[in-house]
Amino acid sequence: MKRIFLSLLLTSLALVALSAQSEPAAILEYYDDGAELQIQDENGFDVNFYLGIALNPGDQVTTGNTSAEIRLDPNGSIIRLAPNTDFTVEGLQGRSEATENSFALRGGRLRMVASRLTDSESRYSIRTPSAVAGVRGTDFGMAVQAATDAAAASEELFVFSGEVGFESGQAGRSILVGAGERADALADLFAPQAMSASEIAARREGLEFDQLDPAAVPGQAEEAPAEEPQDVAAEPVPEQPTEPTDEGEGAGDRLFGSLARITGLEVGSITINEETWAQAVFQPRISLGRLAMELYLPITYRDDLFDAANWYRPEGNNEWSFGADQDWSGDPLGALQDLATDVALKIKSLEYGERGDGFFVKIGNLSNFTIGQGLLMRNYANDIDFPTVRRIGFNLGFDLDKWGMETVVNDLAAPEIYAGRMYFRPAAPVVPAAVGISAVTDIAPAAGISTVGADGQPLPAERAAPLDAAETGKPLFLNVGMDLELPVLDRERLAMIGFAEGGGLIPYLREDTTLGGETVTSGLKTDALVDFSSGKLKNFGWTAGVRGRLIFLDYRLEYRSFDGIFRPAFYGPSYDRLRGTYAAETIAYLADTEAEQYQSRTMGVAGEAGATIFGLLDLSAGYFWPWEITESGSWQGSDQDEFMFTAGLRDGLLPFGIESGLQYRRSHFAATLAGWGDYSEATLFDANTSLDGYVAYPFNDVVRIVARVSTAVVRDDDGEIVYDGNGNPRMAPTVAIQTQIGF
Repeated sequence: MKRIFLSLLLTSLALVALSAQSEPAAILEYYDDGAELQIQDENGFDVNFYLGIALNPGDQVTTGNTSAEIRLDPNGSIIRLAPNTDFTVEGLQGRSEATENSFALRGGRLRMVASRLTDSESRYSIRTPSAVAGVRGTDFGMAVQAATDAAAASEELFVFSGEVGFESGQAGRSILVGAGERADALADLFAPQAMSASEIAARREGLEFDQLDPAAVPGQAEEAPAEEPQDVAAEPVPEQPTEPTDEGEGAGDRLFGSLARITGLEVGSITINEETWAQAVFQPRISLGRLAMELYLPITYRDDLFDAANWYRPEGNNEWSFGADQDWSGDPLGALQDLATDVALKIKSLEYGERGDGFFVKIGNLSNFTIGQGLLMRNYANDIDFPTVRRIGFNLGFDLDKWGMETVVNDLAAPEIYAGRMYFRPAAPVVPAAVGISAVTDIAPAAGISTVGADGQPLPAERAAPLDAAETGKPLFLNVGMDLELPVLDRERLAMIGFAEGGGLIPYLREDTTLGGETVTSGLKTDALVDFSSGKLKNFGWTAGVRGRLIFLDYRLEYRSFDGIFRPAFYGPSYDRLRGTYAAETIAYLADTEAEQYQSRTMGVAGEAGATIFGLLDLSAGYFWPWEITESGSWQGSDQDEFMFTAGLRDGLLPFGIESGLQYRRSHFAATLAGWGDYSEATLFDANTSLDGYVAYPFNDVVRIVARVSTAVVRDDDGEIVYDGNGNPRMAPTVAIQTQIGF
């Protein structure tokens, strides 16, 4: 029964996704090193690409020291781009009234295996600076070489199987180039010439497909390639092994692979809130031009897949009820909200464009969001406790050269954190400097506070009092800032952007509250930012530095200074876990602004660097080294340091195709290691830490086993954070062991 259910669901999702992908597209299926690849749209804007992105007509692909592979959908033709190639998608047959699939090769080398069998006759053309190749179904390559001191310019076509029409503007005529032949549109003699075996081998070098399979291109398996000529007195060239051509088995394998990749099935176990659950998740991925969507359809259950009462309910919500468990007659708005929330939770991500494009929008998981230069919000993640907690984030922005804006909301289902920035480039394009104004607010940082400990008993009075006071006062955070960004260099291998930003914190209390015998009145606390008697700023910080790229190294170096209860990257990766603690700290500050711990100023140097090594190893690390100047003017060490490390081992570095990755971020890192002061009992995996690591072992191209471990805040059945005896959010590991099909 379970197999029937899963099969039906898999097939249904595949049909939905396939229907959504009916528009012709050029899909980026493979690249060696993303750092070496550049894609620009028809307006010259950089495209933040990813595997599976659909290239649009007008998109220009430039390969540096990398290769790339593209598949035409739905007809199945494939293209291999060698390193140092300049390639443009000019048109896609059947899209925007285009009558053929047309491309341009301005430099470098490519190979195309063109489909022979489609629902209608497929047409292809590839244009070089002075020639055009007209193609039907064949396997061929092209190379465009500019003139050098050692060689003349050339625009060569070479054919491995089939026949290609080749028109030279210089010669003013067209020829047919057959299998085993080549022709140069810039040569004195524009005519087909036979290639020897060694010449064919030389032209194949660097053009063999790594990811895509020429035998899977429709029609290619039906016609064997032309027999390659042998060089005189040369060793015979051994025949290349061919894929099995059993029509039934090959078609079935391809169908299963296509369905699996579209539906993205995961089955296995996962630990949530210290309890182990079984899980089956479908994650269909749909791509339509610049629009990309990934759904998240989980069934997380204790022991019976078909008993909905045993399914996991994030924050107490039955996400599969779609409003059926609500009182539509008594509370229609509440029922409608539940319906909308349950539908929206099925969207893991919906994206149009990327940050840096002229226009972009993203809905779903926000894993790494920064406003301005990062003083107010940097690397904010609304999915840090995913899938224990699910959020429907919203991120939108546009850039009109002279000015632009960006905005973010943490959760459309229950919006509480809003951020926005507007920026101007008054002297663009002569001087591309930008001036920005930012604001971020959390309207309910005390939401979810609980003074019940992990053992179900109330927290100690000294720990519970600030949390109780924050819950009563219902504070709101308002952070404001201004920034400057000045690009100094903007080259592929050498880039430098100078930046500076200043900002602070203004709290607002909805209700009066009391802490330690002191009453904190409601209202906007502007005096928390400005001391009106002296004119000095409080709870304020600033940063200045440079970031960019040096050959293969991405870097960021900055100086920071801040005081009071303000801190750089106030809304950081762990903010959702710590917002209740920040709310309690704010009430404590307002109750006694003259306390000693608020009188010092913290400053320090922060640096980050990252690189991809040989296309196999991704490494990045960063550290903030702080110190304090006390009210008396003395200097001392600070516990506000931060440490970050990420590593990714790609396929090819470890044996058997194993991949792995690790990301670790922590504030108060040195203080925890040394056991200083308030961190004498802290651990390296508490609420100030974000951790995510995985190991993946592939059985084949479709199925792999993945083990993943991360940390998450423990929450009760209503979604409220559970605190330990010290008043800190209680943490627990999230462990998932899953079989992934189609990733």
